Amino acid sequence: MYRILLATTALVSFTGAAAAEITWSGEAELGYNTEEQVEDGEGVIATAEIAPNLSVELDYGLTAEAGATFTLIDQEGGSEVDADALDFDVDGYELSLSNETFALSFGTVDFAPDSMWESAGDMESDGFSENDGETALLLTGSYGPVMAGVSTVLHNDEYADGAAEGEFDQLGVAVNAELEGFDISFAYQEEAEYAFTGNDDFEPNEILALSVGTSFEGLDVRLGYASDETADTDSTGLELGYAIQDVSLGAYFVSESDGDDNWGVSAGYESGPIAVEAYVTDEQGAYLNGVEGSYAVTDRLVVRAGVIDDEDDADDGGSYIGGEYDLGNGASFLVSFADADADDEDELGAPEYKNGATALLTLEF
Repeated sequence: MYRILLATTALVSFTGAAAAEITWSGEAELGYNTEEQVEDGEGVIATAEIAPNLSVELDYGLTAEAGATFTLIDQEGGSEVDADALDFDVDGYELSLSNETFALSFGTVDFAPDSMWESAGDMESDGFSENDGETALLLTGSYGPVMAGVSTVLHNDEYADGAAEGEFDQLGVAVNAELEGFDISFAYQEEAEYAFTGNDDFEPNEILALSVGTSFEGLDVRLGYASDETADTDSTGLELGYAIQDVSLGAYFVSESDGDDNWGVSAGYESGPIAVEAYVTDEQGAYLNGVEGSYAVTDRLVVRAGVIDDEDDADDGGSYIGGEYDLGNGASFLVSFADADADDEDELGAPEYKNGATALLTLEF
């Protein structure tokens, strides 16, 4: 994380200067969990973050924005709270200049290939880099049915390997287009010149991917191909989806040049207050089966439950049940119990319930 020291800020306006609009948002949590969350075992959950955003309307239809997310308190599982209230952690920031057709952003922004690529199932060779705190430059634009993005990442003192600090690296390009009933997705990232540290989601390899999707007679079809040029592997995937009244069906199959093929099938049902999904997947020889569902008891109370069977004991298996009550005005109260198969599994199922028994009050503004 970036560290900054907040000081007194003066806002001075000059004649003729644009008027700035400042908005605030944030979230706070207070609760208790019986299992390990971060470092030191069971204990109180107390988190708080704020996100100020400054926006200025300029000439020629341009808008300039500056925003950041600050962590004020971060205590889970007995971890210590920084007593210096003026020394905040900055989770992310973004500076941008945009109009109706383009946006130029700088900060902890998404990389173009990761944010725009549409895969066809679980493809092993489309592992584009994901932003996990790196500073990046992102340019996006649209023209009619075509949207494109270009990004590059900046090595800084936290993510560089020393000599690379201050250098831009790994150009990424992505294009999405709706043409004559076909949805086309293309993404490319070049091989990184320098090593990154501190981000397990950064992939240094050169990757090229293309997929095409369409729909007919209620059936959604997507065919995709991805090639990891550095590792000399490729994936060819076919994904299908079909919905009829309250039932939705899905399936995918991916042929892998390296290792086992991937496939999965799913079925969902949603009607009134009831929603249920069942799925079976085989990802590189590891089976994952699950049934998850929810029931809206009232407009304010929702109950969720699920059972997930994973043959890999170090992964996503377990069971959970929980209820969340909407208190209004961005406040909610959650009670849940999750029994994860793996001791180090922090969250379970689509609701991402914490392992163990949890009572949590959340405030959003």
